[in-house]
Amino acid sequence: MNSPISLQKTPSCRTEAIPSVDWWVTSRCNLTCDFCYGPKPSHDPTELRDAIALAIRESSARAVTFCGGEPLLVKKLFEYAEMQQDAGKMTVLNTNGELLLRRCATMRALPFDVVGISIDGPDEPTHRLMRGATADFRQTVRAAEWLRAEHLPVKRKIATVISAANRARIDDLGRLVARLQPDIWRLYQYSPWGPQNTGQTRHQITREVFDEVVRHATESAHPVEVRASSTDTTGGCLLVDPFGRIMQTDGLDYVEAGNCLHEPIEDIWHRLPEQSAVRTNKLWLRTL
Repeated sequence: MNSPISLQKTPSCRTEAIPSVDWWVTSRCNLTCDFCYGPKPSHDPTELRDAIALAIRESSARAVTFCGGEPLLVKKLFEYAEMQQDAGKMTVLNTNGELLLRRCATMRALPFDVVGISIDGPDEPTHRLMRGATADFRQTVRAAEWLRAEHLPVKRKIATVISAANRARIDDLGRLVARLQPDIWRLYQYSPWGPQNTGQTRHQITREVFDEVVRHATESAHPVEVRASSTDTTGGCLLVDPFGRIMQTDGLDYVEAGNCLHEPIEDIWHRLPEQSAVRTNKLWLRTL
């Protein structure tokens, strides 16, 4: 990751709440996707998590997304989510889905307003092209089916990264999504940044091709609502990493904008130059 970036304060934005904070609650993951733009797996400073959770709770963020890594690997995840809900924030879980039934099947309620499961192909071979040879497509689909069948009081999201590796199967994937009936299907154009994002030559896709794939996906998944984010907006997240650092992408890597353990998230947010990109990328939350 690059050195901290120099930022100018923008007082005119100080009255506007942060639309969302994305917390890389862990860098660890049970998969090794070569398109991942999350943190590089390492020894997480777990002793910092309580303080990071408190800093996020005290911010004006309307929503908190738990991501990573695989957030369901964190033992205290549900406690952290309840803390944010108690503060009136929307909570979003982004998971690859493989651990969802193991951790949640006996729960009558989840401390999340939205649960997002990543499905990147309509079958095991395509899903594994994206998520590696050990990815469990059947278990992931079972988790999505369980969320629907249990009628839990959560909104359901399916997330798909569109790349050159899976674009040809988008119509079949759209029909699977239509059967699973999520509240929203989020499509992301493959983005080339991140310390473990090694699949650029395999996944790179142009904006024009992505837009065409989105059109086909929207038709095949009807009537499921589809919201797409191109590379121009995918980086629009206020990221908090396992060390409490606020990270922003420069299009190639991540740069540090501050640390929520040293100053309020609010102060860091109000001097970021990319606030509009974060707002645009998080507009989908308003549809739920």
